Amino acid sequence: MSNNVHSVVRRSVPCYFCNEFLEEKYLTEHITHCAAVLEECPNKCGVYIPRRNLEIHEKMCNKRTSLKVSQIKDIQDSVWKEKVFSILTLLRLAIDQGEKERIRLQDDLSRNLSLLHSQQESLATLRLNIEEIVGESRNNHAALCRRLNSLEMITDDMQHCTTLNLRQISEQLKLLEGELSDDQSKNVCAPNDFFQELKVLKTFVAKESIRASDVWQEHSQHVNDLKLELEMRCKDTNELIFKHDTLAEKINSLTGEIQSCADSAAKRKSEIKGLKFQMKENLKYLEELITESCRPEPSLSSCSCENMEIASTNGRIIWRIDRYKEKMNEAKESDSIFYSPIFYNKEYGYTLRMELFLNGKGQWKDRHVIGCLRVESGKWDPLLDWPCVLRAVVLLRDQDNPANDVRKIVKTIARDRDNSNPDKESGLYMFIPYTTLSRYPGYTKNNVMFLDIQVKDIKTSASTMSLAL
Repeated sequence: MSNNVHSVVRRSVPCYFCNEFLEEKYLTEHITHCAAVLEECPNKCGVYIPRRNLEIHEKMCNKRTSLKVSQIKDIQDSVWKEKVFSILTLLRLAIDQGEKERIRLQDDLSRNLSLLHSQQESLATLRLNIEEIVGESRNNHAALCRRLNSLEMITDDMQHCTTLNLRQISEQLKLLEGELSDDQSKNVCAPNDFFQELKVLKTFVAKESIRASDVWQEHSQHVNDLKLELEMRCKDTNELIFKHDTLAEKINSLTGEIQSCADSAAKRKSEIKGLKFQMKENLKYLEELITESCRPEPSLSSCSCENMEIASTNGRIIWRIDRYKEKMNEAKESDSIFYSPIFYNKEYGYTLRMELFLNGKGQWKDRHVIGCLRVESGKWDPLLDWPCVLRAVVLLRDQDNPANDVRKIVKTIARDRDNSNPDKESGLYMFIPYTTLSRYPGYTKNNVMFLDIQVKDIKTSASTMSLAL
């Protein structure tokens, strides 16, 4: 901005005669044509007159040649007054412009001083930053030097360790070569031992093949029973279809009633479950009280009550199930479970009981009779080995042909010493298909069924967590 003002002041100059501002290059041409320029009278009367008034002066000068010297002086004074006035106006303008230029220059100087001060502060901060960076770089350089020295020392140590390790490895290899030579000398006698082990293995494989054949025969018999059951069910399909149609009509009529009774049935079911649990607990408590208070004496050995029978202590019991058909109907209606009398695998041994699901259980419902042998809480449990490992064989006795007994192997329930729940599920049960019972009527003759249960001990192991078959 200051440069532009200087250029304007330098290039624009006023005319000393008419006070008009013009560019400097046009000033001489303007003066040659300016009407305010003073010129001497051509009549040599001694008067200087502006160009614009020259013609008027000539007329006056021609008519009045005899003007007085006093008038001429007055005219000259007026002309000089005009010149002085024009010069003063020019000086005033120049002073005003100079004052403005001085103020502008003073403002520019203050701005420049503030910029200079800010630049000096930024230079000082830059110097401080540079000094800090240089110090950090020096510190980093020193740290790098220290690390390089430590790395050189570590590499020297590693080289020393590797040389020592290589020496140790070479010595170990020499020792291994000696051991290998000794092993080769010992292995010369090893084939005889291997032949003996192979003979033992062959005998073991032969025994296992015999066992596998027995299991295969049992499975084939089971498959045949399933085939017979399927044939019987296929015969009854037509009757079932007719019954299904009639039942569908009845079911459609009863759906509304069932929906209204569903909520009340659910509530009653929950209450019944609680009552069943309480009844089971009460029955167990009553059985324990009966067994403790009514110990079998020699005079009472002929008692015929099922729960008052003398407990067997040789691991065998023949369970007589009277009223088989009535109990089967009861099981189909209410899923009731029947329990055998308590017996022991030996004197002062484990307390055992057989439970029977006449109507089956789970996916085997309405198809099989399922039985399971369970270990109950007994008086001599603290003196016995836990967990117990027993092998139980259950025979379904044929009253017409004893050679036709159905042989089933049952797994007992494992229970730890600290486990207070003796009814822990084992997942393995005894299965008797309905087809077998219907094929041989001797199993349920006179509405009675006989189950022969035989329990044998097996060697126990501390790491055994379940019972073997």
